[in-house]
Amino acid sequence: MEHQDLQAALAKSQQELERAQEQIAELEALLAELPGIFERKFSQRLEPILERQRLLSADNERLQQSSQREEPLVLPLQPAQPRMGSRVRALWPQNQDPSVAA
Repeated sequence: MEHQDLQAALAKSQQELERAQEQIAELEALLAELPGIFERKFSQRLEPILERQRLLSADNERLQQSSQREEPLVLPLQPAQPRMGSRVRALWPQNQDPSVAA
């Protein structure tokens, strides 16, 4: 009986060993894929940054060329700032009802 128990334990241990070796092989395969995964992710994140850099370089070159030709730089129009007088008039309106002034 003892011999059969040892053989059963040995068979069980061999199966566990085979499963462990398969698992190790799977993990090693995943580990081998990691550099490629990181490289793809890095490239995906870097792509929009490189495009933005390309656009900024093109804008910079265009601005340098226009400044070398001494062309006026066209800036977007900004709304005029209200003068102080218009702020004062808003506080004391001219058409105020005399009955309210009292």
